[in-house]
Amino acid sequence: MSTKCIETPSRIALAQTEIVINAPKELVYRTWFDEPENWFYQNEETKATNTTRCEEKVGGRFYFDLPDGGFNVLGEITMIKPNYKIRMRGDCTVPLAVIMNMTICFEDVDGGTRVSVDHRMAGEICEDMATDFEEGWADGLGKLKKLVESK
Repeated sequence: MSTKCIETPSRIALAQTEIVINAPKELVYRTWFDEPENWFYQNEETKATNTTRCEEKVGGRFYFDLPDGGFNVLGEITMIKPNYKIRMRGDCTVPLAVIMNMTICFEDVDGGTRVSVDHRMAGEICEDMATDFEEGWADGLGKLKKLVESK
């Protein structure tokens, strides 16, 4: 057994993104929980093999099913205000000493819904980590917009 201090400094980073979806927030919110496999995926191959799930309850998991029967938890839901706000915390499967807090808001705007993500992280933060999460959320929100607006 041994212990040691890591020389990597602890950092704090923030990734923020938002999108306006031309649909009522109740529909956008329902689609977030009811169809995450159709908007939160990396590519068509992983969409088919790593199904996304989101459990609508405090303590619920936002996670990927894996082909071998396992799963990867991105975060745990810590607060739900239906049709308005979701909060999650977790490590988003990053294999470093990090903790992440994500707040997702649904707001009425010009006959549609603004969905905003505030993703805060602290710990062993790599140089491009916040940018990578911002791009990932932007991609997912773009897919959510396309899905909801096609209904």
